[in-house]
Amino acid sequence: MAHSTTSKKQKILIVFLCFWVAFFEGFDLQAPGIAAQGIAASYALDQVQMGYVFSLGVFGMLFGAFFGGRVADYLGQKKVLMLSIGIFGVFMALTAIAPNLEILYLARFLTGLGLGAAMPTMISVVGDEATEENRGKLNSLMYCGLPVGAIFVAGLAMLVTDIKWQTLFLIGGLTPLLLIPFMAVILKDKPRVVKQASNEDVPGMAQVLFKQQQYKNTLPLWVGFFFTLMINYILISWLPNLLMQQGLEKQQAFLVMLVFQVGAVIGTLGLGYLLDRLKLWQMAVIIYSGLFIALSLLFTTTAVPVLILAGVMGGIFSTGGQSILYGISPIFYSGSGKVTGVGTAISLGRLGAMTGPLLTGKILALGLGTTGILMASLPAVVVSAVAVTALSRYKAKQDSR
Repeated sequence: MAHSTTSKKQKILIVFLCFWVAFFEGFDLQAPGIAAQGIAASYALDQVQMGYVFSLGVFGMLFGAFFGGRVADYLGQKKVLMLSIGIFGVFMALTAIAPNLEILYLARFLTGLGLGAAMPTMISVVGDEATEENRGKLNSLMYCGLPVGAIFVAGLAMLVTDIKWQTLFLIGGLTPLLLIPFMAVILKDKPRVVKQASNEDVPGMAQVLFKQQQYKNTLPLWVGFFFTLMINYILISWLPNLLMQQGLEKQQAFLVMLVFQVGAVIGTLGLGYLLDRLKLWQMAVIIYSGLFIALSLLFTTTAVPVLILAGVMGGIFSTGGQSILYGISPIFYSGSGKVTGVGTAISLGRLGAMTGPLLTGKILALGLGTTGILMASLPAVVVSAVAVTALSRYKAKQDSR
């Protein structure tokens, strides 16, 4: 195993580096939600077109996660991680100076493509350093970079009230490029997988995902990822806008978004700690019950103190729940197919993440408001809970073998 050959210092550096990659993903996820009104004003966009701005980045992530994971199994994780950060940084910066709507859409798509390839690679890099005892802890330390990045954007927008949306995207695009030289030095390049006489060295995608009884892990994992990320992205993309439509002032809406992301840090670290101690079905009960309550409060009340509480809960259970899925996904796949398995699960999650903001745009355009969004979200919570509970059963069987 890789973790036995890695010095403790290097292990810390690897997790720290991946934390910063996650930080910039969080920055990019939150920036369009914070900048939504500015972007809509600059390009004269309606709600459906804003749905595309949110979703095209996620659409890029879907392709990035799907192909990036596969490419990393061949070329090595280090090269793919460096390349994906380069693509992400350049095109996020381009978003800020896009001369027209078409270039804006393209820049969002390619930003997502770079980020999408980074995530499964990064999860596998950290997974290679983890043991059964510290898997939840290491994964949550890496993944909490995502809500911290989002907090940074929300905090910046609250503190610098007249900050231009273009400035946010330039900061988020140019800064991650500084990580690339550090990656070149710190990350180890795993020996690439070479196809030899036996085809088992590089298993085909279908073999990785469905061979023998593997589909019993793959399908519930996909369902859990799809619906959990769908809800998470509805909240990240639309919440500030929805709260302002419910009558909150801009700064109050940003405050709820800020505490949502503070909750996300608490959830990522707290649930990661619990993952090393509880059974997966117990985690599912905690996460999805909490999410059910949080959504019900967020979309039915206008009282700011209640919204702040609901915002914290929403962050704990939607982003925290998502980080648990990321943490457990590598254990269902082995060997050279691991990044492929994780990458396809994340791709399905991205499909949900893309569906969420688009669906919300359509629901709002139909005039169904937050009640319509709530009605679309709650069944998704129940389905996710069932899927993750099913995974618990299969995990217990695997552990007993």
